[in-house]
Amino acid sequence: YFENNKDLNKALVWINKATELKPKAFWMFLMKARIQFKMGDKAGAIATSKKSIELAKESNSDDYVALNEKLLKEIGE
Repeated sequence: YFENNKDLNKALVWINKATELKPKAFWMFLMKARIQFKMGDKAGAIATSKKSIELAKESNSDDYVALNEKLLKEIGE
């Protein structure tokens, strides 16, 4: 839904459920941050992206750290 510019509200509901089920899934938190940013929730996107960075670092996923840092720059953080 997010990638096809369909229903962002539905995309957010689904990604919230996904992150509840997999609270260490840093890649899902990045997607959630992207959805929040696209919906205009900059503060939420920043907080979620920072959480994704924290989780990605714990998993030694430098690629996702970099993707989140890029998103934060886009947001203006």
